[in-house]
Amino acid sequence: MVFASGPSSPSTRSGGYAADLALLVIGGAAFLFAVIVWLDNAQGGLTGNGVWKSIELKPWIVDPDHAPLYPANYLFYPVYGELCRMLDSLGVFAGMPVKQINILNAASASVGLAIVYVFVRHLTGDHLIALLSALFHLASCFVLLLAITNEDIMPSYTVLLASMVLGAVALPRPTTERVAAVSALFSVAWLFEWRLMFPTLPAMLAALWLCEPRLLRRLAWIALFLATMLAIAVVAALLTRGHSGAADAIGLLWTGKAVDSVWAGFSWAKLGYLRDGMAGYLLGTGITGFADIPGWDVWRALSLLLSLAIATVALPILWRDRQDPRVRALAAVFGGTFVAGEIFNLYSQPQDPQMQLNVMAWLTPGWALALVAARRRWPQHGLMTLAGVSAALLAYNLWSLVPLRGLDTAWRQSLAHIEREADPARTVFLMHDFDWTMVYASLFWDATESGTGSLGPAPQARPKFKWIGFTKEVQHHPDWSLERQVETLRGEIDHAIDLGYDVMVVGLWDTSLDQLETATGMIVDRDRLQWLDIMLHHDFAATPAFDDPLAGKVWRLVRAPGR
Repeated sequence: MVFASGPSSPSTRSGGYAADLALLVIGGAAFLFAVIVWLDNAQGGLTGNGVWKSIELKPWIVDPDHAPLYPANYLFYPVYGELCRMLDSLGVFAGMPVKQINILNAASASVGLAIVYVFVRHLTGDHLIALLSALFHLASCFVLLLAITNEDIMPSYTVLLASMVLGAVALPRPTTERVAAVSALFSVAWLFEWRLMFPTLPAMLAALWLCEPRLLRRLAWIALFLATMLAIAVVAALLTRGHSGAADAIGLLWTGKAVDSVWAGFSWAKLGYLRDGMAGYLLGTGITGFADIPGWDVWRALSLLLSLAIATVALPILWRDRQDPRVRALAAVFGGTFVAGEIFNLYSQPQDPQMQLNVMAWLTPGWALALVAARRRWPQHGLMTLAGVSAALLAYNLWSLVPLRGLDTAWRQSLAHIEREADPARTVFLMHDFDWTMVYASLFWDATESGTGSLGPAPQARPKFKWIGFTKEVQHHPDWSLERQVETLRGEIDHAIDLGYDVMVVGLWDTSLDQLETATGMIVDRDRLQWLDIMLHHDFAATPAFDDPLAGKVWRLVRAPGR
Protein backbone atom coordinates (compact mmCIF):
# COMPACT_ATOMS: atom_id res chain seq x y z
CA MET A 1 0.00 0.00 0.00
CA VAL A 2 1.24 3.47 -0.89
CA PHE A 3 0.87 4.69 2.70
CA ALA A 4 2.93 1.90 4.28
CA SER A 5 5.58 3.65 6.31
CA GLY A 6 8.17 0.90 6.16
CA PRO A 7 10.30 -0.28 9.06
CA SER A 8 10.03 1.81 12.18
CA SER A 9 10.70 1.53 15.84
CA PRO A 10 8.15 -0.13 18.11
CA SER A 11 7.43 3.17 19.80
CA THR A 12 6.19 4.67 16.56
CA ARG A 13 4.07 1.70 15.52
CA SER A 14 2.61 0.89 18.91
CA GLY A 15 0.19 2.97 20.92
CA GLY A 16 -3.32 2.08 21.93
CA TYR A 17 -6.27 3.32 19.96
CA ALA A 18 -8.16 4.14 23.14
CA ALA A 19 -5.48 6.43 24.57
CA ASP A 20 -4.92 8.22 21.27
CA LEU A 21 -8.63 8.68 20.62
CA ALA A 22 -9.17 9.97 24.15
CA LEU A 23 -6.34 12.45 23.63
CA LEU A 24 -7.87 13.70 20.41
CA VAL A 25 -11.55 13.78 21.36
CA ILE A 26 -11.30 14.91 24.99
CA GLY A 27 -8.07 16.87 24.69
CA GLY A 28 -9.05 18.40 21.34
CA ALA A 29 -12.44 19.48 22.67
CA ALA A 30 -10.90 20.94 25.83
CA PHE A 31 -8.39 22.89 23.72
CA LEU A 32 -11.11 24.26 21.45
CA PHE A 33 -13.34 25.14 24.43
CA ALA A 34 -10.44 27.09 25.92
CA VAL A 35 -9.94 28.97 22.63
CA ILE A 36 -13.65 29.83 22.53
CA VAL A 37 -13.51 31.33 26.03
CA TRP A 38 -10.25 33.13 25.25
CA LEU A 39 -11.57 34.56 21.98
CA ASP A 40 -14.89 35.91 23.35
CA ASN A 41 -16.15 36.26 19.79
CA ALA A 42 -18.79 33.74 18.81
CA GLN A 43 -18.85 34.97 15.21
CA GLY A 44 -15.09 34.86 14.76
CA GLY A 45 -14.99 37.70 12.25
CA LEU A 46 -16.77 35.69 9.55
CA THR A 47 -20.17 36.63 8.15
CA GLY A 48 -22.53 36.69 11.12
CA ASN A 49 -24.41 33.69 9.70
CA GLY A 50 -24.25 32.07 13.12
CA VAL A 51 -26.44 34.84 14.53
CA TRP A 52 -29.18 34.03 12.02
CA LYS A 53 -28.74 30.31 12.62
CA SER A 54 -29.13 30.83 16.37
CA ILE A 55 -32.35 32.80 15.78
CA GLU A 56 -33.74 30.04 13.56
CA LEU A 57 -32.54 27.42 16.06
CA LYS A 58 -34.32 28.91 19.06
CA PRO A 59 -37.79 27.46 18.22
CA TRP A 60 -36.20 23.99 18.17
CA ILE A 61 -34.98 24.60 21.72
CA VAL A 62 -38.12 26.05 23.28
CA ASP A 63 -40.88 24.30 21.28
CA PRO A 64 -39.54 21.61 18.92
CA ASP A 65 -43.00 20.20 18.15
CA HIS A 66 -43.94 23.40 16.34
CA ALA A 67 -40.54 24.54 15.06
CA PRO A 68 -40.16 24.70 11.27
CA LEU A 69 -37.93 22.37 9.27
CA TYR A 70 -35.68 23.75 6.53
CA PRO A 71 -35.06 21.36 3.60
CA ALA A 72 -31.53 22.65 2.97
CA ASN A 73 -30.55 22.02 6.62
CA TYR A 74 -33.02 19.28 7.41
CA LEU A 75 -31.22 17.57 10.29
CA PHE A 76 -29.20 20.48 11.61
CA TYR A 77 -31.94 22.27 13.53
CA PRO A 78 -33.58 19.22 15.17
CA VAL A 79 -30.22 17.76 16.23
CA TYR A 80 -28.66 21.00 17.43
CA GLY A 81 -31.91 22.02 19.12
CA GLU A 82 -31.84 18.83 21.18
CA LEU A 83 -28.16 19.31 22.01
CA CYS A 84 -28.75 22.95 23.03
CA ARG A 85 -31.46 21.79 25.43
CA MET A 86 -28.92 19.41 26.90
CA LEU A 87 -26.44 22.28 27.35
CA ASP A 88 -29.21 24.33 28.97
CA SER A 89 -29.75 21.57 31.51
CA LEU A 90 -26.02 21.53 32.23
CA GLY A 91 -25.89 25.32 32.61
CA VAL A 92 -23.52 25.78 29.66
CA PHE A 93 -24.35 29.19 28.12
CA ALA A 94 -27.96 28.50 29.12
CA GLY A 95 -30.44 30.36 26.93
CA MET A 96 -27.67 31.53 24.56
CA PRO A 97 -27.77 29.36 21.43
CA VAL A 98 -25.53 31.84 19.65
CA LYS A 99 -22.71 30.65 21.95
CA GLN A 100 -23.89 27.07 22.45
CA ILE A 101 -23.38 26.44 18.73
CA ASN A 102 -19.67 27.18 19.29
CA ILE A 103 -19.45 24.50 21.98
CA LEU A 104 -21.21 21.93 19.83
CA ASN A 105 -19.04 22.78 16.83
CA ALA A 106 -15.90 22.32 18.92
CA ALA A 107 -17.11 18.92 20.11
CA SER A 108 -17.92 17.96 16.52
CA ALA A 109 -14.48 19.07 15.33
CA SER A 110 -12.80 16.96 18.01
CA VAL A 111 -14.67 13.93 16.65
CA GLY A 112 -13.28 14.93 13.26
CA LEU A 113 -9.76 14.66 14.67
CA ALA A 114 -10.52 11.10 15.75
CA ILE A 115 -11.81 10.32 12.25
CA VAL A 116 -8.57 11.59 10.72
CA TYR A 117 -6.55 9.55 13.20
CA VAL A 118 -8.43 6.30 12.54
CA PHE A 119 -8.17 6.83 8.78
CA VAL A 120 -4.45 7.51 8.68
CA ARG A 121 -3.62 4.83 11.22
CA HIS A 122 -5.63 2.29 9.24
CA LEU A 123 -3.68 3.17 6.11
CA THR A 124 -0.21 3.42 7.65
CA GLY A 125 -0.30 1.28 10.77
CA ASP A 126 1.60 4.12 12.45
CA HIS A 127 0.02 5.94 15.38
CA LEU A 128 2.57 8.79 15.36
CA ILE A 129 1.90 9.65 11.73
CA ALA A 130 -1.83 9.42 12.49
CA LEU A 131 -1.49 11.81 15.44
CA LEU A 132 0.58 14.27 13.44
CA SER A 133 -1.98 14.17 10.62
CA ALA A 134 -4.72 15.03 13.12
CA LEU A 135 -2.58 17.91 14.42
CA PHE A 136 -2.18 19.28 10.90
CA HIS A 137 -5.92 18.98 10.32
CA LEU A 138 -6.68 20.96 13.49
CA ALA A 139 -4.01 23.56 12.67
CA SER A 140 -5.53 24.38 9.26
CA CYS A 141 -7.11 27.82 9.50
CA PHE A 142 -10.61 27.09 8.25
CA VAL A 143 -10.90 23.91 10.32
CA LEU A 144 -9.79 25.78 13.45
CA LEU A 145 -11.93 28.81 12.71
CA LEU A 146 -15.13 26.90 11.97
CA ALA A 147 -14.56 24.71 15.03
CA ILE A 148 -14.67 27.69 17.40
CA THR A 149 -17.32 29.88 15.76
CA ASN A 150 -21.07 29.56 15.36
CA GLU A 151 -21.29 28.87 11.64
CA ASP A 152 -23.39 25.79 10.95
CA ILE A 153 -21.10 23.73 8.72
CA MET A 154 -19.00 21.78 11.24
CA PRO A 155 -21.44 18.97 12.20
CA SER A 156 -22.29 18.24 8.57
CA TYR A 157 -18.61 18.40 7.60
CA THR A 158 -17.70 15.93 10.34
CA VAL A 159 -20.24 13.40 9.05
CA LEU A 160 -19.15 14.09 5.47
CA LEU A 161 -15.49 13.54 6.41
CA ALA A 162 -16.47 10.23 8.00
CA SER A 163 -18.28 9.20 4.80
CA MET A 164 -15.28 10.19 2.66
CA VAL A 165 -12.95 8.20 4.88
CA LEU A 166 -15.29 5.22 4.82
CA GLY A 167 -15.55 5.54 1.05
CA ALA A 168 -11.77 5.60 0.61
CA VAL A 169 -11.44 2.49 2.80
CA ALA A 170 -14.51 0.45 1.76
CA LEU A 171 -15.06 1.19 -1.91
CA PRO A 172 -11.82 -0.39 -3.22
CA ARG A 173 -13.53 -3.75 -2.60
CA PRO A 174 -17.20 -2.89 -3.01
CA THR A 175 -19.92 -5.10 -1.59
CA THR A 176 -23.61 -4.42 -1.19
CA GLU A 177 -23.18 -3.67 2.50
CA ARG A 178 -20.17 -1.39 1.98
CA VAL A 179 -21.67 0.65 -0.82
CA ALA A 180 -24.95 1.05 1.05
CA ALA A 181 -23.14 2.03 4.28
CA VAL A 182 -21.04 4.71 2.54
CA SER A 183 -24.09 6.10 0.75
CA ALA A 184 -26.18 6.16 3.92
CA LEU A 185 -23.50 8.00 5.91
CA PHE A 186 -22.98 10.42 3.03
CA SER A 187 -26.73 11.06 2.91
CA VAL A 188 -26.83 11.95 6.59
CA ALA A 189 -24.12 14.54 5.88
CA TRP A 190 -26.01 16.30 3.10
CA LEU A 191 -29.25 16.14 5.09
CA PHE A 192 -27.44 18.37 7.57
CA GLU A 193 -26.20 20.68 4.79
CA TRP A 194 -27.65 20.03 1.33
CA ARG A 195 -24.95 21.66 -0.77
CA LEU A 196 -22.35 19.16 0.48
CA MET A 197 -23.90 16.64 -1.88
CA PHE A 198 -22.51 18.17 -5.03
CA PRO A 199 -18.72 18.08 -4.68
CA THR A 200 -18.59 14.61 -3.12
CA LEU A 201 -21.32 12.74 -4.99
CA PRO A 202 -19.41 12.69 -8.31
CA ALA A 203 -16.26 11.80 -6.37
CA MET A 204 -17.94 8.78 -4.75
CA LEU A 205 -19.35 7.61 -8.07
CA ALA A 206 -15.93 8.03 -9.68
CA ALA A 207 -14.40 5.85 -6.96
CA LEU A 208 -16.95 3.11 -7.67
CA TRP A 209 -16.26 3.34 -11.39
CA LEU A 210 -12.46 3.23 -11.00
CA CYS A 211 -12.34 0.44 -8.42
CA GLU A 212 -14.64 -2.03 -10.18
CA PRO A 213 -13.20 -3.44 -13.43
CA ARG A 214 -16.45 -5.03 -14.67
CA LEU A 215 -18.78 -2.66 -16.52
CA LEU A 216 -22.08 -4.14 -15.35
CA ARG A 217 -20.89 -4.25 -11.76
CA ARG A 218 -19.80 -0.62 -12.04
CA LEU A 219 -23.27 0.40 -13.13
CA ALA A 220 -24.85 -1.79 -10.44
CA TRP A 221 -22.77 -0.26 -7.63
CA ILE A 222 -23.55 3.25 -8.83
CA ALA A 223 -27.25 2.41 -9.00
CA LEU A 224 -27.11 0.97 -5.47
CA PHE A 225 -25.37 4.10 -4.18
CA LEU A 226 -28.00 6.37 -5.69
CA ALA A 227 -30.86 4.12 -4.58
CA THR A 228 -29.60 4.21 -1.01
CA MET A 229 -29.51 7.99 -1.13
CA LEU A 230 -33.10 8.00 -2.30
CA ALA A 231 -34.08 5.52 0.42
CA ILE A 232 -32.52 7.66 3.15
CA ALA A 233 -34.35 10.73 1.79
CA VAL A 234 -37.61 8.77 1.82
CA VAL A 235 -37.04 7.68 5.43
CA ALA A 236 -36.27 11.26 6.50
CA ALA A 237 -39.40 12.52 4.74
CA LEU A 238 -41.60 9.83 6.32
CA LEU A 239 -40.24 10.43 9.82
CA THR A 240 -41.00 14.16 9.56
CA ARG A 241 -44.29 13.97 7.68
CA GLY A 242 -46.80 16.44 9.04
CA HIS A 243 -44.21 18.62 10.75
CA SER A 244 -44.04 22.29 9.87
CA GLY A 245 -41.81 22.78 6.83
CA ALA A 246 -41.51 19.05 6.12
CA ALA A 247 -40.42 18.10 2.60
CA ASP A 248 -40.89 15.00 0.49
CA ALA A 249 -37.95 12.91 -0.72
CA ILE A 250 -37.62 14.79 -4.02
CA GLY A 251 -37.70 18.09 -2.17
CA LEU A 252 -34.82 16.90 0.00
CA LEU A 253 -32.76 15.64 -2.91
CA TRP A 254 -33.17 18.98 -4.69
CA THR A 255 -33.80 22.00 -2.48
CA GLY A 256 -32.43 24.51 -4.99
CA LYS A 257 -30.84 26.53 -2.19
CA ALA A 258 -29.02 29.63 -3.55
CA VAL A 259 -29.00 28.21 -7.09
CA ASP A 260 -30.55 31.39 -8.51
CA SER A 261 -29.46 33.75 -5.74
CA VAL A 262 -27.53 36.95 -6.20
CA TRP A 263 -24.33 35.08 -5.30
CA ALA A 264 -24.77 32.48 -8.03
CA GLY A 265 -23.06 32.61 -11.41
CA PHE A 266 -19.60 32.49 -12.96
CA SER A 267 -17.38 35.55 -13.33
CA TRP A 268 -13.72 36.28 -13.88
CA ALA A 269 -13.55 38.11 -10.56
CA LYS A 270 -14.32 34.85 -8.76
CA LEU A 271 -10.99 33.41 -9.85
CA GLY A 272 -9.33 35.82 -7.43
CA TYR A 273 -11.78 34.88 -4.71
CA LEU A 274 -11.05 31.21 -5.43
CA ARG A 275 -7.33 31.82 -4.95
CA ASP A 276 -8.02 33.53 -1.64
CA GLY A 277 -10.33 30.75 -0.49
CA MET A 278 -7.74 28.08 -1.24
CA ALA A 279 -5.00 30.08 0.45
CA GLY A 280 -7.14 30.87 3.46
CA TYR A 281 -7.79 27.19 4.18
CA LEU A 282 -4.30 26.83 5.62
CA LEU A 283 -3.33 30.31 6.78
CA GLY A 284 -5.41 33.10 8.31
CA THR A 285 -4.70 35.39 5.39
CA GLY A 286 -8.03 37.20 5.60
CA ILE A 287 -7.41 38.29 9.17
CA THR A 288 -3.76 39.26 9.39
CA GLY A 289 -1.64 41.12 6.90
CA PHE A 290 1.24 43.54 6.69
CA ALA A 291 0.65 46.58 4.54
CA ASP A 292 4.34 47.51 4.58
CA ILE A 293 5.39 44.31 2.79
CA PRO A 294 5.47 45.19 -0.92
CA GLY A 295 3.92 43.06 -3.61
CA TRP A 296 1.51 40.18 -3.31
CA ASP A 297 0.52 39.32 0.24
CA VAL A 298 3.28 37.07 1.56
CA TRP A 299 0.87 35.03 3.65
CA ARG A 300 -1.26 34.09 0.67
CA ALA A 301 1.86 33.14 -1.24
CA LEU A 302 3.19 30.97 1.60
CA SER A 303 -0.12 29.16 1.97
CA LEU A 304 -0.42 28.41 -1.74
CA LEU A 305 3.20 27.28 -1.89
CA LEU A 306 2.66 24.93 1.05
CA SER A 307 -0.41 23.42 -0.65
CA LEU A 308 1.58 23.06 -3.86
CA ALA A 309 4.44 21.39 -1.99
CA ILE A 310 2.05 18.86 -0.43
CA ALA A 311 0.58 18.06 -3.84
CA THR A 312 4.08 17.77 -5.34
CA VAL A 313 5.00 15.10 -2.78
CA ALA A 314 1.67 13.25 -2.73
CA LEU A 315 0.74 13.00 -6.41
CA PRO A 316 3.84 11.11 -7.62
CA ILE A 317 3.44 8.62 -4.77
CA LEU A 318 -0.18 8.04 -5.73
CA TRP A 319 0.67 7.82 -9.41
CA ARG A 320 3.25 5.06 -8.85
CA ASP A 321 0.57 2.85 -7.27
CA ARG A 322 -2.28 3.95 -9.52
CA GLN A 323 -3.27 0.36 -10.33
CA ASP A 324 -4.05 -0.33 -6.67
CA PRO A 325 -7.83 0.13 -6.14
CA ARG A 326 -7.15 1.52 -2.67
CA VAL A 327 -5.10 4.31 -4.19
CA ARG A 328 -7.76 4.91 -6.83
CA ALA A 329 -10.49 5.18 -4.21
CA LEU A 330 -8.43 7.56 -2.09
CA ALA A 331 -7.57 9.78 -5.06
CA ALA A 332 -11.12 9.71 -6.44
CA VAL A 333 -12.88 10.54 -3.17
CA PHE A 334 -10.59 13.33 -1.97
CA GLY A 335 -9.23 14.52 -5.32
CA GLY A 336 -12.63 14.30 -6.98
CA THR A 337 -14.21 16.34 -4.19
CA PHE A 338 -11.52 18.97 -4.67
CA VAL A 339 -11.97 19.26 -8.45
CA ALA A 340 -15.77 19.17 -8.44
CA GLY A 341 -15.91 21.40 -5.37
CA GLU A 342 -13.80 24.19 -6.79
CA ILE A 343 -15.86 24.22 -9.98
CA PHE A 344 -18.98 24.39 -7.83
CA ASN A 345 -17.41 27.13 -5.71
CA LEU A 346 -16.72 29.25 -8.77
CA TYR A 347 -20.47 29.34 -9.24
CA SER A 348 -21.12 30.35 -5.64
CA GLN A 349 -18.77 31.90 -3.06
CA PRO A 350 -15.25 30.51 -3.50
CA GLN A 351 -13.64 32.60 -0.75
CA ASP A 352 -16.10 31.50 1.96
CA PRO A 353 -14.54 29.20 4.61
CA GLN A 354 -17.68 27.06 4.57
CA MET A 355 -17.32 26.51 0.84
CA GLN A 356 -13.66 25.48 1.09
CA LEU A 357 -13.77 23.37 4.26
CA ASN A 358 -14.85 20.10 2.63
CA VAL A 359 -13.24 20.81 -0.73
CA MET A 360 -9.71 21.30 0.63
CA ALA A 361 -9.90 18.21 2.87
CA TRP A 362 -7.45 16.49 0.48
CA LEU A 363 -4.64 18.34 2.22
CA THR A 364 -4.90 16.12 5.30
CA PRO A 365 -4.26 12.76 3.54
CA GLY A 366 -1.76 14.65 1.40
CA TRP A 367 0.04 15.68 4.58
CA ALA A 368 -0.02 12.06 5.79
CA LEU A 369 1.76 11.09 2.56
CA ALA A 370 4.29 13.84 3.16
CA LEU A 371 4.90 12.48 6.66
CA VAL A 372 5.48 8.99 5.27
CA ALA A 373 7.88 10.36 2.65
CA ALA A 374 9.73 12.44 5.25
CA ARG A 375 10.21 9.42 7.52
CA ARG A 376 11.58 7.35 4.65
CA ARG A 377 13.93 10.11 3.48
CA TRP A 378 15.06 11.41 6.88
CA PRO A 379 14.39 8.69 9.50
CA GLN A 380 15.80 10.72 12.37
CA HIS A 381 14.40 14.19 11.83
CA GLY A 382 11.76 14.01 9.09
CA LEU A 383 8.69 13.67 11.31
CA MET A 384 10.06 16.13 13.86
CA THR A 385 10.51 18.78 11.18
CA LEU A 386 7.00 18.39 9.78
CA ALA A 387 5.54 18.29 13.30
CA GLY A 388 7.21 21.66 13.80
CA VAL A 389 5.54 22.95 10.63
CA SER A 390 2.12 21.89 11.95
CA ALA A 391 2.82 23.47 15.33
CA ALA A 392 3.89 26.70 13.64
CA LEU A 393 0.76 26.62 11.49
CA LEU A 394 -1.43 26.25 14.59
CA ALA A 395 0.44 29.01 16.42
CA TYR A 396 0.12 31.38 13.46
CA ASN A 397 -3.59 30.75 13.04
CA LEU A 398 -4.20 31.30 16.73
CA TRP A 399 -2.17 34.51 16.57
CA SER A 400 -4.22 35.65 13.58
CA LEU A 401 -7.30 35.59 15.86
CA VAL A 402 -5.83 38.11 18.32
CA PRO A 403 -7.33 41.18 16.54
CA LEU A 404 -10.77 39.56 16.94
CA ARG A 405 -10.57 38.90 20.67
CA GLY A 406 -13.27 40.27 22.92
CA LEU A 407 -15.56 41.57 20.17
CA ASP A 408 -18.72 40.09 21.68
CA THR A 409 -18.21 42.09 24.85
CA ALA A 410 -16.96 45.13 22.96
CA TRP A 411 -19.98 45.17 20.66
CA ARG A 412 -22.36 44.86 23.58
CA GLN A 413 -20.76 47.98 25.03
CA SER A 414 -20.82 49.67 21.62
CA LEU A 415 -24.55 49.04 21.19
CA ALA A 416 -25.15 50.51 24.65
CA HIS A 417 -23.21 53.62 23.55
CA ILE A 418 -25.19 53.89 20.30
CA GLU A 419 -28.44 53.56 22.26
CA ARG A 420 -27.44 56.50 24.46
CA GLU A 421 -26.59 58.65 21.44
CA ALA A 422 -29.54 57.66 19.24
CA ASP A 423 -32.81 56.62 20.87
CA PRO A 424 -33.84 53.40 19.07
CA ALA A 425 -37.52 54.33 19.44
CA ARG A 426 -36.93 57.42 17.31
CA THR A 427 -34.16 56.21 15.00
CA VAL A 428 -33.92 54.31 11.74
CA PHE A 429 -30.36 53.27 10.85
CA LEU A 430 -29.13 53.26 7.26
CA MET A 431 -26.19 50.88 6.91
CA HIS A 432 -24.52 48.39 4.67
CA ASP A 433 -26.29 45.04 4.83
CA PHE A 434 -23.05 43.26 5.84
CA ASP A 435 -22.06 45.83 8.46
CA TRP A 436 -21.16 44.28 11.82
CA THR A 437 -23.32 46.92 13.52
CA MET A 438 -26.32 45.29 11.86
CA VAL A 439 -25.24 41.81 12.98
CA TYR A 440 -24.77 42.75 16.61
CA ALA A 441 -27.84 44.97 16.76
CA SER A 442 -29.82 41.98 15.51
CA LEU A 443 -28.24 39.87 18.25
CA PHE A 444 -28.42 42.26 21.23
CA TRP A 445 -31.55 44.26 20.35
CA ASP A 446 -33.78 42.19 18.09
CA ALA A 447 -33.63 40.58 14.68
CA THR A 448 -35.71 42.47 12.13
CA GLU A 449 -36.01 42.65 8.39
CA SER A 450 -34.60 45.67 6.63
CA GLY A 451 -37.16 48.24 5.54
CA THR A 452 -39.64 50.83 6.75
CA GLY A 453 -42.87 49.56 5.21
CA SER A 454 -44.28 48.15 8.46
CA LEU A 455 -43.26 51.05 10.73
CA GLY A 456 -45.67 53.41 12.41
CA PRO A 457 -44.92 57.04 13.28
CA ALA A 458 -42.06 57.80 15.66
CA PRO A 459 -41.57 57.05 18.47
CA GLN A 460 -42.03 53.29 18.25
CA ALA A 461 -40.41 51.02 20.85
CA ARG A 462 -40.80 47.72 18.97
CA PRO A 463 -39.01 46.59 17.02
CA LYS A 464 -36.10 48.14 18.83
CA PHE A 465 -33.79 47.78 15.84
CA LYS A 466 -35.14 49.60 12.79
CA TRP A 467 -32.89 49.79 9.77
CA ILE A 468 -32.57 50.17 6.01
CA GLY A 469 -30.14 47.99 4.10
CA PHE A 470 -28.12 49.90 1.53
CA THR A 471 -27.95 46.93 -0.89
CA LYS A 472 -31.15 45.15 0.19
CA GLU A 473 -32.94 45.35 -3.15
CA VAL A 474 -29.81 44.33 -5.05
CA GLN A 475 -29.70 41.16 -2.94
CA HIS A 476 -33.41 40.38 -2.88
CA HIS A 477 -34.32 41.55 -6.37
CA PRO A 478 -31.30 41.19 -8.68
CA ASP A 479 -33.71 41.12 -11.64
CA TRP A 480 -34.92 44.65 -10.95
CA SER A 481 -33.68 47.50 -13.09
CA LEU A 482 -31.07 49.87 -11.70
CA GLU A 483 -33.61 52.68 -11.68
CA ARG A 484 -36.08 50.67 -9.61
CA GLN A 485 -33.43 49.66 -7.08
CA VAL A 486 -32.26 53.27 -6.67
CA GLU A 487 -35.83 54.56 -6.40
CA THR A 488 -36.73 51.94 -3.78
CA LEU A 489 -33.80 52.90 -1.56
CA ARG A 490 -34.68 56.59 -1.89
CA GLY A 491 -38.30 55.82 -1.03
CA GLU A 492 -37.33 53.85 2.11
CA ILE A 493 -35.28 56.78 3.42
CA ASP A 494 -37.98 59.34 2.57
CA HIS A 495 -40.63 57.22 4.28
CA ALA A 496 -38.59 57.03 7.49
CA ILE A 497 -38.16 60.83 7.50
CA ASP A 498 -41.86 61.36 6.82
CA LEU A 499 -42.71 59.16 9.81
CA GLY A 500 -40.66 61.45 12.04
CA TYR A 501 -37.61 59.24 12.59
CA ASP A 502 -34.03 60.39 12.76
CA VAL A 503 -32.19 58.57 9.98
CA MET A 504 -28.67 57.76 11.11
CA VAL A 505 -26.14 56.67 8.50
CA VAL A 506 -23.60 54.20 9.86
CA GLY A 507 -20.28 54.44 8.03
CA LEU A 508 -21.66 54.76 4.51
CA TRP A 509 -21.52 58.50 4.06
CA ASP A 510 -17.75 58.85 3.82
CA THR A 511 -17.03 55.36 2.45
CA SER A 512 -15.29 55.28 -0.94
CA LEU A 513 -16.67 53.32 -3.85
CA ASP A 514 -13.72 50.93 -3.66
CA GLN A 515 -14.46 50.26 0.00
CA LEU A 516 -18.14 49.70 -0.78
CA GLU A 517 -17.24 47.25 -3.51
CA THR A 518 -14.95 45.31 -1.19
CA ALA A 519 -17.58 45.20 1.55
CA THR A 520 -20.27 44.02 -0.84
CA GLY A 521 -18.17 41.26 -2.37
CA MET A 522 -19.63 39.42 -5.32
CA ILE A 523 -23.30 40.34 -5.06
CA VAL A 524 -23.42 43.63 -6.90
CA ASP A 525 -21.63 45.22 -9.81
CA ARG A 526 -19.74 48.48 -9.40
CA ASP A 527 -22.19 50.52 -11.49
CA ARG A 528 -25.14 49.71 -9.23
CA LEU A 529 -23.15 50.59 -6.13
CA GLN A 530 -22.03 53.83 -7.72
CA TRP A 531 -25.57 54.92 -8.59
CA LEU A 532 -26.88 54.04 -5.14
CA ASP A 533 -24.06 56.12 -3.67
CA ILE A 534 -24.68 59.01 -6.08
CA MET A 535 -28.38 59.07 -5.19
CA LEU A 536 -27.58 59.08 -1.47
CA HIS A 537 -25.27 62.09 -1.74
CA HIS A 538 -27.39 63.96 -4.30
CA ASP A 539 -30.81 63.63 -2.67
CA PHE A 540 -29.76 63.84 0.97
CA ALA A 541 -27.41 65.79 3.19
CA ALA A 542 -25.63 64.58 6.31
CA THR A 543 -24.09 66.13 9.41
CA PRO A 544 -21.84 64.29 11.88
CA ALA A 545 -23.83 62.89 14.82
CA PHE A 546 -21.30 60.91 16.86
CA ASP A 547 -18.43 58.44 16.59
CA ASP A 548 -18.34 54.91 17.96
CA PRO A 549 -15.09 52.95 18.42
CA LEU A 550 -16.49 49.93 16.55
CA ALA A 551 -19.36 51.19 14.40
CA GLY A 552 -17.33 54.17 13.21
CA LYS A 553 -18.75 57.53 12.19
CA VAL A 554 -22.50 57.98 12.42
CA TRP A 555 -24.18 60.77 10.44
CA ARG A 556 -27.65 62.33 10.71
CA LEU A 557 -29.37 62.30 7.33
CA VAL A 558 -31.88 64.88 6.05
CA ARG A 559 -33.28 65.67 2.64
CA ALA A 560 -31.06 67.82 0.47
CA PRO A 561 -32.10 71.46 0.11
CA GLY A 562 -34.62 71.89 -2.66
CA ARG A 563 -36.20 68.44 -2.38
